[in-house]
Amino acid sequence: MSFNYVTEKLYFDNITQLIGNTPLLKLNSVVEKEIYAKLEYYNPTFSIKDRAAFYMLKKAIEENSLKEGDTIIAATSGNTGLGLCFSANFFKMNYICVTFDTVPKEKISLLKAFGANVVICDSKLDSNLEGGYLWVANKINEMIENSYLINQFTDLNNPYVHYTETGKEIWYQMDGEIDYFFSTIGTGGTITGIGKYLKEMNPNIKIIGVEPEGGIYRKVLKGENYEFKNHAVESISDNYISPNVDFNLIDEIISVSDNDSFNMCYETLRKEGLCVGTSSGCVLSGIKKYLTNKALTNKRIVTVLPDLGLKYIDTLYNSEFWKAKGFTQPEDYRIDLKIQENILEAFSKYEVRM
Repeated sequence: MSFNYVTEKLYFDNITQLIGNTPLLKLNSVVEKEIYAKLEYYNPTFSIKDRAAFYMLKKAIEENSLKEGDTIIAATSGNTGLGLCFSANFFKMNYICVTFDTVPKEKISLLKAFGANVVICDSKLDSNLEGGYLWVANKINEMIENSYLINQFTDLNNPYVHYTETGKEIWYQMDGEIDYFFSTIGTGGTITGIGKYLKEMNPNIKIIGVEPEGGIYRKVLKGENYEFKNHAVESISDNYISPNVDFNLIDEIISVSDNDSFNMCYETLRKEGLCVGTSSGCVLSGIKKYLTNKALTNKRIVTVLPDLGLKYIDTLYNSEFWKAKGFTQPEDYRIDLKIQENILEAFSKYEVRM
């Protein structure tokens, strides 16, 4: 059965109809294998989190837990927050986003522009302990009347929407010809939902999780002692185990460095023309690392690129941030230094800069 991506509708009735049905693109340069990437930044707020955010809110309304004018509260590193704020606006509700101080400024600015009230917590504190952003979100919910706490880590609607929609989209877009599915982990919604659907369709499909070095899931899967360590790749790793992660669906988890993840974002932009965020760099870097250790022949690999790189201009695409972190920056593709000098000299009286 072939999946027909092109819709017969000539227009959409409202913005929520643009959630999902994102394109799947064959990558040709960053990894020397047959890799297909689902471009989730085609969603309204430029990330895969729109799917779960809208669905969790919609289900809460259907269950009479929320009504117009109520206040939604959620702890998030930004992308789910944007999806929730977008959804809250659609359903005429208020939104308080509880996040932490290492979230890129661009995301904070977007949240405020969408109308969210943003509460910023100390990232050095354990998320679910006193002062941490999950703890603060719960306390705010207790303080406010007519409020509702959306917890993407425990809400089963998070993985369910990926089971019923995202996983199904991938299966039909690929005509069922899938050998490996790679995904970052985070709340567990994406990898659990998609993994469950794909495993039901074909139990032989391997589900591979990817996380930044310092994450805990790889060691948890292997039954080893673990200790969380902070890292620069945002949104896909926390200092506790999310209940929405189903380890029974994950065949293997690999970890990659911040530096490799950041470099992969540049490589993807320059070689594939895709401006993606750090979690996308992480998963692509993970695939590349996995393939160096595995002799995979004629295997079709699918992954999800969760969000848009423009949300990380002040970090990912900022050379000063790289220097501060001690990262090795990607190869500079600019023209020869002598040519640069000639240009500057020729137009020196106009104060031209490069």
